[in-house]
This record gives sequence, structure tokens and C-alpha cells, in this order.
Amino acid sequence: MLIILPENIEAAEASLTPGMLEEYKVRMREEKLDEICLPKFEIKTKYFIREALSTLGMPTAFTGAADFSGMTGGRDLFISQVIHQAYVKVDEKWTEAAAATAVAMKLTAVPETKIFRADRPFIFIIQEKETGNILFMGRIVNPTQ
Repeated sequence: MLIILPENIEAAEASLTPGMLEEYKVRMREEKLDEICLPKFEIKTKYFIREALSTLGMPTAFTGAADFSGMTGGRDLFISQVIHQAYVKVDEKWTEAAAATAVAMKLTAVPETKIFRADRPFIFIIQEKETGNILFMGRIVNPTQ
């Protein structure tokens, strides 16, 4: 999961492209943190995407002219609806697992505490590690609710 914590979420969303996401990832560096503070959140979505798919170039699949004869042998099938649902939940268990870090202490000075705190609007992106394909993407507008 990538968390983008911009100063201005609207501007970040407007400029977020696959190329910009890759640029962000190239500029990332590994850093040990003492704490990661993310709000608990749960998102459920449900989209009816027949019209969108039709507009994107597959209108025939939703009409009687569709040819799904490879499935049944007949030409009596067509797609009546496509529903996309997604569910994302982040809670203490995920935060604890992500926050498993070491704390470096110095004897001669007060140690600097490094904390990542998502206490303002942020964008989250869940990607598959091998391919980088985005599996889920969303935003949390008010992390205090």
C-alpha cells in the first residue's frame, strides 16, 4: 500500500497519472520509522458499469447481436449488467504489521522520533508487488471521522 499525503489533495488527484506515480516511486527511499499513524477506515463500493463498458467499445455484448455461442452453443445470451464491487479495510492489525520497525537510540542526545502521520486527506493505492498493477485506489478526505 502506498500512501500519498499531499498538502493539497485536489491538486494531487488532478496530477496523478501512471507516469507521475512511477516518478513518486523512483524518488522514494527506505527509512525506518518509529511510528505509523493511519486512521482506521473501511470502504465499500458498488458500481454498475454496463454503460461505461459500452461506451469504451463493447456495446454489442449488451444486445441480442452478441455472440456467446462458445459458452452455450446457441446465440441466445447477452450481458444484461456488469457490477463492480470493492472493499478495503485498514485497522490496528494492518497498522501494527506495517509499523514493525526498530528504534535507534543515541546516548548523547534526545533521539529524533520519525513518525508518519496521516492526519489530513490522503490517497491510498494498493498495488500488486510483481507487476505494479493497481488493485485498489481511493482517498480518505476526513481521516478524523
